[in-house]
Amino acid sequence: MIKRSFFKIVTVSLLMIVSFAGCSFSAEPEELERLIMQAKEANPLISAAEERVIQAQGALQEAGAKMGPKFGVGVAGIWPRDRIIPIDGLPLGFGNVYVAAAGFVQTIYAGGSLIASKEAAQLAIDTAKAEKERISQTVANSVSIAYYNWRRACAKKAVAEEALKLAKDHLGRAEKLFVSGVVARGDVLRSKVAVADAELALIRSDNAVDLSLTALERAVGSRPEVTETADAATGYVPSPEALSDRESNIKAAYENRLEIKMYDLMSRRANKIAKAAEGRLLPQIMAAGAIMNAGNDFFPSGNEEAVLSLIGTWTIYDSNEASAKTKQARAQAREFLHLIDDMKNTIKMEVTNAELDLRSSISRLEVARRQTAESEEDYRIAVRRYEEQVGTNLEMLDARLALTKSRTEAVDAYYDILIAEANLRCSMGK
Repeated sequence: MIKRSFFKIVTVSLLMIVSFAGCSFSAEPEELERLIMQAKEANPLISAAEERVIQAQGALQEAGAKMGPKFGVGVAGIWPRDRIIPIDGLPLGFGNVYVAAAGFVQTIYAGGSLIASKEAAQLAIDTAKAEKERISQTVANSVSIAYYNWRRACAKKAVAEEALKLAKDHLGRAEKLFVSGVVARGDVLRSKVAVADAELALIRSDNAVDLSLTALERAVGSRPEVTETADAATGYVPSPEALSDRESNIKAAYENRLEIKMYDLMSRRANKIAKAAEGRLLPQIMAAGAIMNAGNDFFPSGNEEAVLSLIGTWTIYDSNEASAKTKQARAQAREFLHLIDDMKNTIKMEVTNAELDLRSSISRLEVARRQTAESEEDYRIAVRRYEEQVGTNLEMLDARLALTKSRTEAVDAYYDILIAEANLRCSMGK
């Protein structure tokens, strides 16, 4: 049933949209794709996500640096006024004393804490990249929705312009009949009121176009370059996601949604942090070496002395500090696993809502298309009846209002389909 409905939409949507949407677009996919690419470069949310990736990369570099050697040099000078106290290694005959040294420190074993910290930093990078990709998907969906809403506003403006034209045509018709003495002056006055109503509707529609363009600019992150044309809009072609059953879409969403991947990465990262905290309670072994020299000349040389040492420390008791950090990290890891389950429920609801909205919009479009055709025929008959004076002015006005309403309903249904499908793709992680 659903598939048959989709193929019906493909064949009738072009006819329906062209009939009442004078504001349409000749290259929708290319234009929308260009706006999405523009948003990926200009939207501040994506830029902020990229900065978080860079921060995570810096944290990984810092964690890796802690595993490498540290080299340093130092120079010291002593200028005593009257030195009578000997300095170790220097005779009393020395006046000014200069010391120069170069050395290194290298961690040999840290209980696995440094390795775990580096692995946690790598998982943080993967999380930041997944977050950036999901934000890009969300921004792309926001741009699509804003773009379709702008097109909807343009189509409604075209409907309002056509309604104003019909109202003015009827006013001219009523004035001619009034001059001929066929109808009362009340028909002319009611027709003028109808023209004023149509003008107000057009003003509101024009304002809605400007507001929707502002919303599109907000979604893109910079001023969008879009052009209204009089070309016919292409018909709706259902995507594979729209043609798939709900269970398949939900299963695909579980596999594709990056939030699930992010929570999994954050859970694993928390476990690595716990492992790093536990490692600090194990023995810590470092190697250090230096070359030193001292003398009364700057720069001292000739009596260099090499020193190599092995340093070991072991924290026997730290007032349960490491245990507390481990407990926090383990609990955080379990928290993220629970959030995965909650996210699956959220994903299921989002996919279901998007699919239901899509089905409802398709049904509404079919009804609105039929209603539009019937309203056009009813309006044509009402015009003829009024001209032949077998119909009333009220019937004429009602027929025009019904035609305008049916055209507006068709516009809403069409763009609700496009928005619902965009939401469906986004809810599936695409």
